[in-house]
Amino acid sequence: MDMGRAAERILQRSYGGICFSDHYDFDAPEGVRLFTFDVQRQQEEIEGLKEKFPSLVLLKGVEIGIQPASLDSIKDFMDRHTFDTVIASMHFVRGTDPFHGTYYQGYDYKQAYGIYLEDILYCISAYPDFDILGHFDYVARYAPYREHEVSMKVFGDVLDPILKILAQNGKTFEINTKTYQKFQYGTPTLDKNVIRRFRELGGEAVSLGSDAHGDERIGEQFGIYTDILRQCGFRYGVYYRNRKPEYYKIDS
Repeated sequence: MDMGRAAERILQRSYGGICFSDHYDFDAPEGVRLFTFDVQRQQEEIEGLKEKFPSLVLLKGVEIGIQPASLDSIKDFMDRHTFDTVIASMHFVRGTDPFHGTYYQGYDYKQAYGIYLEDILYCISAYPDFDILGHFDYVARYAPYREHEVSMKVFGDVLDPILKILAQNGKTFEINTKTYQKFQYGTPTLDKNVIRRFRELGGEAVSLGSDAHGDERIGEQFGIYTDILRQCGFRYGVYYRNRKPEYYKIDS
């Protein structure tokens, strides 16, 4: 993403700011592109943009690709770098990338989605140095099934402990709006019961992420999912600065 263009787009839309959280993955499956970035260069560019756009909140983030095999590498990386926001997201599952479709071979949807969630649970139990759990239902985007919802009804046995860990440890759950658009096999939907359950367990706020990858999609569908947060009992959204949560009202 061109961060300068993104800042200009944010200013035009009268948003208060943006967190740039590029992917950083370890242990990519064979033949799959490894997403990394130059942390120092990213942070220097953001500091320069702060001078150009003094009215905007411009934050330095990272989207760490979690998977059980990578936790030691992630810890070493995080020990050496500082960010405003750390998003933990799973992109690779047991040696495959769902984006390329081979992950789903031999599984029905319950098995494919369940394995993905089980690995998320393992990672956030073993490695707590993150702020936001990103796109919990990424696995549904590219799935060749009729079922495109990771629901509490079907997957509550593993979603519930995930949500408990987040709520009890002051972590944030993300609604990733990129997920809820048409993909090759269908349009994933968000089960509002997942959001309601997070609230019941003590979750204070939910983060919205557009997973934009380009300035034209920044903030996509935020209005729709802000309304959903209100319906599910939330009165605040949240972002992170210096790894500390900052809340803003969504009830008006």
